[in-house]
Amino acid sequence: MKKIIALLLAVIIVFSLSAVPVFAIDAQPEGETKNLLLLGDSIAQGFGVANPEQACYGRIVADTNGWNYQNFARVAYDTGDLIYQLENIYSIRDAVKNADIINLCTGSNNYLANKDVVKIAALAIFGLNNKKIDEIADWIFSDYQVIYDMIREMNPDCTIVMNKIYCAWRGLGHIPFDKAVKKINAQIEKLKALHEEIILFDTGSVMTHNPELTAADCVHPNAKGNVELAKAMLKLLNENGLCEKTEPVITVEGIDYDFYSKMFGKFAGGLVGSIVRFFTWNY
Repeated sequence: MKKIIALLLAVIIVFSLSAVPVFAIDAQPEGETKNLLLLGDSIAQGFGVANPEQACYGRIVADTNGWNYQNFARVAYDTGDLIYQLENIYSIRDAVKNADIINLCTGSNNYLANKDVVKIAALAIFGLNNKKIDEIADWIFSDYQVIYDMIREMNPDCTIVMNKIYCAWRGLGHIPFDKAVKKINAQIEKLKALHEEIILFDTGSVMTHNPELTAADCVHPNAKGNVELAKAMLKLLNENGLCEKTEPVITVEGIDYDFYSKMFGKFAGGLVGSIVRFFTWNY
Protein backbone atom coordinates (compact mmCIF):
# COMPACT_ATOMS: atom_id res chain seq x y z
CA MET A 1 0.00 0.00 0.00
CA LYS A 2 2.83 2.37 0.90
CA LYS A 3 4.48 1.68 -2.47
CA ILE A 4 1.23 2.50 -4.30
CA ILE A 5 0.85 5.79 -2.35
CA ALA A 6 4.48 6.73 -3.06
CA LEU A 7 3.99 6.03 -6.75
CA LEU A 8 0.83 8.17 -6.84
CA LEU A 9 2.66 11.06 -5.10
CA ALA A 10 5.51 10.83 -7.61
CA VAL A 11 3.05 11.00 -10.51
CA ILE A 12 1.29 14.00 -8.93
CA ILE A 13 4.63 15.83 -8.48
CA VAL A 14 5.65 15.20 -12.11
CA PHE A 15 2.33 16.49 -13.44
CA SER A 16 2.48 19.51 -11.10
CA LEU A 17 5.93 20.48 -12.39
CA SER A 18 4.87 20.04 -16.01
CA ALA A 19 1.96 22.38 -15.35
CA VAL A 20 4.26 25.32 -14.48
CA PRO A 21 3.77 27.96 -17.22
CA VAL A 22 6.63 27.85 -19.74
CA PHE A 23 6.69 31.65 -20.14
CA ALA A 24 7.60 32.05 -16.49
CA ILE A 25 10.78 30.05 -17.05
CA ASP A 26 11.72 31.37 -20.48
CA ALA A 27 10.77 35.04 -20.01
CA GLN A 28 13.39 37.41 -21.47
CA PRO A 29 14.39 40.73 -19.90
CA GLU A 30 12.73 43.78 -21.38
CA GLY A 31 14.69 45.64 -24.06
CA GLU A 32 17.85 44.56 -25.81
CA THR A 33 21.41 45.75 -25.27
CA LYS A 34 22.86 46.60 -28.67
CA ASN A 35 26.38 47.61 -29.59
CA LEU A 36 26.47 51.00 -31.32
CA LEU A 37 29.68 51.90 -33.19
CA LEU A 38 30.53 55.24 -34.81
CA LEU A 39 33.17 55.53 -37.54
CA GLY A 40 34.32 58.44 -39.66
CA ASP A 41 35.12 62.09 -39.14
CA SER A 42 34.76 64.95 -36.66
CA ILE A 43 30.98 65.23 -37.04
CA ALA A 44 30.58 61.71 -35.67
CA GLN A 45 33.32 62.31 -33.12
CA GLY A 46 31.47 65.32 -31.71
CA PHE A 47 34.13 67.97 -32.32
CA GLY A 48 31.70 70.83 -31.68
CA VAL A 49 31.45 70.03 -27.97
CA ALA A 50 34.24 70.10 -25.40
CA ASN A 51 33.08 66.79 -23.90
CA PRO A 52 32.28 64.64 -26.95
CA GLU A 53 32.65 61.31 -25.13
CA GLN A 54 29.70 62.25 -22.93
CA ALA A 55 27.64 64.53 -25.15
CA CYS A 56 27.96 63.80 -28.89
CA TYR A 57 24.85 62.61 -30.70
CA GLY A 58 26.01 58.99 -30.80
CA ARG A 59 26.53 58.87 -27.06
CA ILE A 60 23.08 60.39 -26.50
CA VAL A 61 21.47 57.74 -28.73
CA ALA A 62 23.31 54.97 -26.87
CA ASP A 63 22.51 56.37 -23.41
CA THR A 64 18.86 56.79 -24.33
CA ASN A 65 18.58 53.09 -25.17
CA GLY A 66 21.04 51.68 -22.63
CA TRP A 67 23.29 50.41 -25.42
CA ASN A 68 27.01 49.73 -25.44
CA TYR A 69 28.87 52.50 -27.25
CA GLN A 70 32.18 52.90 -29.08
CA ASN A 71 33.36 55.82 -31.18
CA PHE A 72 36.48 55.66 -33.37
CA ALA A 73 35.65 58.71 -35.51
CA ARG A 74 38.50 61.24 -35.75
CA VAL A 75 39.00 64.87 -36.75
CA ALA A 76 39.90 65.45 -40.43
CA TYR A 77 39.61 61.74 -41.34
CA ASP A 78 38.56 61.07 -44.90
CA THR A 79 37.45 57.83 -46.54
CA GLY A 80 41.04 56.66 -47.00
CA ASP A 81 41.73 57.08 -43.29
CA LEU A 82 38.68 54.98 -42.46
CA ILE A 83 39.84 52.24 -44.80
CA TYR A 84 43.21 52.25 -43.05
CA GLN A 85 41.47 51.87 -39.67
CA LEU A 86 39.41 48.95 -40.92
CA GLU A 87 42.45 47.24 -42.39
CA ASN A 88 45.02 47.76 -39.65
CA ILE A 89 43.59 48.57 -36.22
CA TYR A 90 42.52 45.38 -34.49
CA SER A 91 40.45 47.08 -31.81
CA ILE A 92 38.36 48.70 -34.53
CA ARG A 93 38.05 45.45 -36.45
CA ASP A 94 36.85 43.73 -33.28
CA ALA A 95 34.36 46.56 -32.68
CA VAL A 96 33.01 46.14 -36.21
CA LYS A 97 32.63 42.38 -35.74
CA ASN A 98 30.64 42.88 -32.53
CA ALA A 99 28.52 45.85 -33.63
CA ASP A 100 24.77 45.68 -34.06
CA ILE A 101 24.52 49.18 -35.53
CA ILE A 102 27.36 51.01 -37.29
CA ASN A 103 26.97 54.72 -38.00
CA LEU A 104 29.23 55.95 -40.81
CA CYS A 105 29.98 59.64 -41.32
CA THR A 106 32.67 60.22 -43.93
CA GLY A 107 33.36 61.94 -47.24
CA SER A 108 33.40 65.69 -46.55
CA ASN A 109 37.10 65.75 -45.65
CA ASN A 110 37.96 64.32 -49.04
CA TYR A 111 37.22 67.89 -50.15
CA LEU A 112 37.93 69.99 -47.06
CA ALA A 113 41.28 68.36 -46.26
CA ASN A 114 42.32 68.10 -49.90
CA LYS A 115 45.55 69.88 -50.85
CA ASP A 116 43.67 71.66 -53.67
CA VAL A 117 40.78 72.87 -51.53
CA VAL A 118 41.50 76.59 -52.11
CA LYS A 119 41.60 76.11 -55.88
CA ILE A 120 38.44 74.01 -55.78
CA ALA A 121 36.60 76.66 -53.75
CA ALA A 122 37.78 79.54 -55.96
CA LEU A 123 36.70 77.82 -59.17
CA ALA A 124 33.32 76.99 -57.64
CA ILE A 125 32.72 80.57 -56.49
CA PHE A 126 33.40 81.96 -59.99
CA GLY A 127 31.39 79.20 -61.67
CA LEU A 128 34.33 77.88 -63.67
CA ASN A 129 34.78 74.31 -64.90
CA ASN A 130 35.95 72.25 -61.93
CA LYS A 131 36.94 68.72 -62.92
CA LYS A 132 38.59 68.20 -59.54
CA ILE A 133 35.20 68.03 -57.81
CA ASP A 134 34.12 65.19 -60.10
CA GLU A 135 37.44 63.39 -59.65
CA ILE A 136 37.08 63.52 -55.87
CA ALA A 137 33.47 62.34 -56.12
CA ASP A 138 34.59 59.27 -58.08
CA TRP A 139 37.30 58.62 -55.47
CA ILE A 140 34.75 58.88 -52.67
CA PHE A 141 32.38 56.38 -54.28
CA SER A 142 35.18 53.90 -54.90
CA ASP A 143 36.18 54.16 -51.22
CA TYR A 144 32.55 53.83 -50.10
CA GLN A 145 32.38 50.51 -51.93
CA VAL A 146 35.56 49.31 -50.24
CA ILE A 147 34.35 50.40 -46.80
CA TYR A 148 31.00 48.67 -47.29
CA ASP A 149 32.61 45.44 -48.48
CA MET A 150 35.08 45.41 -45.58
CA ILE A 151 32.34 45.91 -43.00
CA ARG A 152 30.15 43.24 -44.57
CA GLU A 153 33.06 40.79 -44.67
CA MET A 154 33.61 41.27 -40.94
CA ASN A 155 29.96 41.57 -39.97
CA PRO A 156 27.32 40.42 -42.47
CA ASP A 157 24.41 41.10 -40.12
CA CYS A 158 24.95 44.55 -38.64
CA THR A 159 22.78 47.52 -39.56
CA ILE A 160 24.65 50.28 -41.39
CA VAL A 161 23.37 53.81 -40.86
CA MET A 162 25.15 56.25 -43.17
CA ASN A 163 25.10 60.01 -42.68
CA LYS A 164 24.33 62.23 -45.62
CA ILE A 165 26.50 65.35 -45.54
CA TYR A 166 25.18 68.82 -44.73
CA CYS A 167 26.24 72.40 -45.41
CA ALA A 168 25.57 74.73 -42.49
CA TRP A 169 26.87 77.78 -44.36
CA ARG A 170 25.01 80.51 -46.18
CA GLY A 171 26.23 83.51 -48.19
CA LEU A 172 29.50 83.36 -50.11
CA GLY A 173 30.81 80.38 -48.14
CA HIS A 174 27.78 78.34 -49.17
CA ILE A 175 28.67 78.35 -52.87
CA PRO A 176 31.75 76.09 -53.05
CA PHE A 177 30.88 73.68 -50.28
CA ASP A 178 27.27 73.23 -51.34
CA LYS A 179 28.50 71.87 -54.68
CA ALA A 180 30.75 69.40 -52.87
CA VAL A 181 27.92 68.37 -50.53
CA LYS A 182 25.65 67.59 -53.46
CA LYS A 183 28.39 65.51 -55.10
CA ILE A 184 29.03 63.55 -51.89
CA ASN A 185 25.37 62.90 -51.22
CA ALA A 186 24.93 61.71 -54.80
CA GLN A 187 27.61 59.07 -54.15
CA ILE A 188 25.88 58.05 -50.91
CA GLU A 189 22.57 57.68 -52.74
CA LYS A 190 24.36 55.65 -55.41
CA LEU A 191 25.74 53.30 -52.75
CA LYS A 192 22.28 53.00 -51.19
CA ALA A 193 20.85 52.01 -54.59
CA LEU A 194 23.34 49.13 -54.74
CA HIS A 195 22.81 48.05 -51.14
CA GLU A 196 19.22 48.73 -50.19
CA GLU A 197 19.63 47.65 -46.57
CA ILE A 198 21.73 50.74 -45.81
CA ILE A 199 19.76 53.29 -43.79
CA LEU A 200 20.44 56.91 -44.72
CA PHE A 201 20.54 59.55 -41.99
CA ASP A 202 19.73 62.97 -43.44
CA THR A 203 21.78 65.24 -41.17
CA GLY A 204 21.04 68.13 -43.52
CA SER A 205 17.39 68.14 -42.46
CA VAL A 206 18.66 69.13 -39.01
CA MET A 207 21.77 71.21 -39.66
CA THR A 208 21.39 72.98 -43.02
CA HIS A 209 21.15 76.74 -42.59
CA ASN A 210 20.63 76.45 -38.83
CA PRO A 211 23.50 78.52 -37.38
CA GLU A 212 22.09 78.22 -33.86
CA LEU A 213 22.99 74.52 -34.00
CA THR A 214 26.62 75.00 -35.07
CA ALA A 215 29.68 75.55 -32.92
CA ALA A 216 31.90 78.66 -33.00
CA ASP A 217 33.85 77.17 -35.92
CA CYS A 218 30.67 77.44 -38.03
CA VAL A 219 30.95 73.81 -39.13
CA HIS A 220 30.35 71.25 -36.39
CA PRO A 221 27.18 70.70 -34.36
CA ASN A 222 27.32 72.41 -30.96
CA ALA A 223 25.74 70.93 -27.83
CA LYS A 224 22.24 71.80 -29.00
CA GLY A 225 23.03 70.54 -32.49
CA ASN A 226 24.14 67.18 -31.15
CA VAL A 227 20.91 66.87 -29.18
CA GLU A 228 18.88 67.66 -32.30
CA LEU A 229 20.87 65.12 -34.33
CA ALA A 230 20.26 62.54 -31.60
CA LYS A 231 16.52 63.23 -31.77
CA ALA A 232 16.54 62.77 -35.54
CA MET A 233 18.57 59.56 -35.34
CA LEU A 234 16.35 58.12 -32.62
CA LYS A 235 13.31 58.80 -34.78
CA LEU A 236 15.02 57.16 -37.77
CA LEU A 237 16.01 54.08 -35.76
CA ASN A 238 12.52 53.84 -34.33
CA GLU A 239 10.96 53.98 -37.79
CA ASN A 240 13.21 51.09 -38.81
CA GLY A 241 12.33 48.98 -35.77
CA LEU A 242 15.73 49.35 -34.13
CA CYS A 243 14.73 51.17 -30.95
CA GLU A 244 11.62 52.14 -29.03
CA LYS A 245 12.59 55.46 -27.47
CA THR A 246 12.49 58.67 -29.48
CA GLU A 247 13.00 61.29 -26.77
CA PRO A 248 16.71 61.67 -25.96
CA VAL A 249 17.99 61.01 -22.47
CA ILE A 250 20.70 63.54 -21.58
CA THR A 251 22.99 62.09 -18.93
CA VAL A 252 25.68 64.77 -19.32
CA GLU A 253 25.03 68.25 -20.71
CA GLY A 254 27.20 69.17 -23.68
CA ILE A 255 29.66 72.05 -23.40
CA ASP A 256 30.05 74.18 -26.52
CA TYR A 257 33.60 74.20 -27.91
CA ASP A 258 35.19 77.36 -29.36
CA PHE A 259 37.93 75.99 -31.61
CA TYR A 260 39.22 79.38 -32.84
CA SER A 261 39.69 80.77 -29.34
CA LYS A 262 41.37 77.56 -28.26
CA MET A 263 43.71 77.68 -31.23
CA PHE A 264 44.53 81.41 -31.47
CA GLY A 265 43.63 82.83 -28.07
CA LYS A 266 40.50 84.68 -27.04
CA PHE A 267 41.07 87.96 -28.94
CA ALA A 268 42.53 86.59 -32.19
CA GLY A 269 40.18 83.62 -32.08
CA GLY A 270 37.20 85.91 -31.74
CA LEU A 271 38.42 87.93 -34.75
CA VAL A 272 38.88 84.80 -36.86
CA GLY A 273 35.45 83.55 -35.81
CA SER A 274 33.88 86.87 -36.81
CA ILE A 275 35.49 86.71 -40.27
CA VAL A 276 34.30 83.14 -40.79
CA ARG A 277 30.80 84.03 -39.65
CA PHE A 278 30.75 86.96 -42.08
CA PHE A 279 31.62 84.82 -45.11
CA THR A 280 29.30 81.97 -44.07
CA TRP A 281 26.46 84.11 -42.71
CA ASN A 282 26.58 81.83 -39.72
CA TYR A 283 25.05 84.20 -37.21
